[in-house]
Amino acid sequence: MDFGFLKKLYFVKTEFSLKCLGKIYLSKFIISTIRGGFGYSFKKISCINKLKKCNECKFIKDCVYIRIFEPKIFNEERIKEIPRPFVFEYPPETKNVYEENEILKFNFIIFGNAIDFFPYFFLSFLNLGNEGLGSTREKFIIERINQIYPFEMNIFKNSEGNIKLPERKEIELVEGKDIETLKIKFITPLKIKYEGKLISYPEFHIFIRAILRRISLLLKYWCGFDGKIEFDEIIEKAKEVKISECKLKWFDYERYSTRQKERIKHGGIKGEIEYKGDIKEFMPLIEIGSHIHIGKNTSFGLGKYIILNKF
Repeated sequence: MDFGFLKKLYFVKTEFSLKCLGKIYLSKFIISTIRGGFGYSFKKISCINKLKKCNECKFIKDCVYIRIFEPKIFNEERIKEIPRPFVFEYPPETKNVYEENEILKFNFIIFGNAIDFFPYFFLSFLNLGNEGLGSTREKFIIERINQIYPFEMNIFKNSEGNIKLPERKEIELVEGKDIETLKIKFITPLKIKYEGKLISYPEFHIFIRAILRRISLLLKYWCGFDGKIEFDEIIEKAKEVKISECKLKWFDYERYSTRQKERIKHGGIKGEIEYKGDIKEFMPLIEIGSHIHIGKNTSFGLGKYIILNKF
């Protein structure tokens, strides 16, 4: 199987360290608070008309906020959505309350040509820090930003004040050893459908389909790739790999959407699953999938998995 198309996918993962200037209370669905605040701040610094309804603005087709945060508006094809070119990713040890002077960390992944808009993202977080985060609107400062993938470098230090742009690099594909068992752990809820039905126990070919769909959309809409991917060959091969053990459970989360003015449910499967079969050829695909999140609501950090039996 040819996975050369993976080298056309480019993205960077950055780690933000925020110093709390007061006691900050975050919601149970932590990343919702951060992503919601980012969206509000991003719109505020980007908007020149200050209209409440974006579809009434004559500059909508040139708007940075719309392009990044609501890209489905520009979709001329009959597809439900274009993936947003970013993901908020939080470490498992993240808590809901941060004391004054504590450091709050999260990862911010940016895909394709959206990397060029990093100055806007930086200003959005800077503005959010001035306006406050959480239920008490406590302020914070950006203490440090590091790029941690595809290589490590410092982007910003508060003590120095200078900011660099993240740097992109062609992905180096991993080569799997001759393994017959693959152990995957979904650490944030994965929500995927197959043949119109929600999946609780993803067969290997369904898992691979989800990765391929995610990659193909990112390639098309954010990386300028218009080549052909041989889905059928990959999926047919994937059908030969079977589930050997499954310890997955369904979890529901709820968040309040300020933009939509309503509570929205997010759910999906979490836990571990083990596959057996000829795994080796799929490892470049699975490794990339572990970085980019798959399934629904990826910009909220959902669909994150790790490979337990690293090789």
